Amino acid sequence: MWESADLLRAGSKLTSNQYCMPVLGLLFLRYAYSRYKMVEEEILKDRPVRNGRKMPVEASDFTAKRALFLPEMAQFDYLVNLPENVASLGLLNVSGQTLGSLGEVVNNAMELVEQQSDQLTGVLPKSYTDFSDELLGELLRIFNNNALDEVGGDVIGRIYEYFLNKFAKNIASDDGVFFTPKSLVKMIVNILEPKNGILLEIKTIGLIQRYDTHRQQNMLKIA
Repeated sequence: MWESADLLRAGSKLTSNQYCMPVLGLLFLRYAYSRYKMVEEEILKDRPVRNGRKMPVEASDFTAKRALFLPEMAQFDYLVNLPENVASLGLLNVSGQTLGSLGEVVNNAMELVEQQSDQLTGVLPKSYTDFSDELLGELLRIFNNNALDEVGGDVIGRIYEYFLNKFAKNIASDDGVFFTPKSLVKMIVNILEPKNGILLEIKTIGLIQRYDTHRQQNMLKIA
């Protein structure tokens, strides 16, 4: 997975610093979709039936289970299966503007996810128009790995750690300085889904970041 993503980085002519957050954002979205499907299945088991059909799930059903609801246009399966000519679909973003590229559709997906959680507001990357549609489509297919449906947040957290270490090495070779954005810490917290009031200590590149889930504050110290 990393080797494929790294090849795409080279193909995009972006630096590792520019490429890091969009890739990790897609990994977050892929895991969120796995969680969504799992919780949706649980909800549908006890769903009331009307006119021979089960009632559709709603955002409030996921809130009751402390899970993240994903609108259709933010679901990974939806993004992966879009046709090549996205502009011909006449899709609209959250502001009612027509979406003309796959990058714009993915940016809109991130906006839709942020609308579902105050903790994610302004956190997710929205720079996917930096990629060509062909490149971004390939990246989506790489992360559309069924193995990710079988793992928990702790495993995804380790995948994040692996990617971060790889990115740090690439950025160093690009003569850059790597730091871990607060937005990335919030993404990791949302993946791990700790109970309210838990103090997390997340070791990231160059720092140990402590996250108070009750106060929703970051506390940093040099690692």
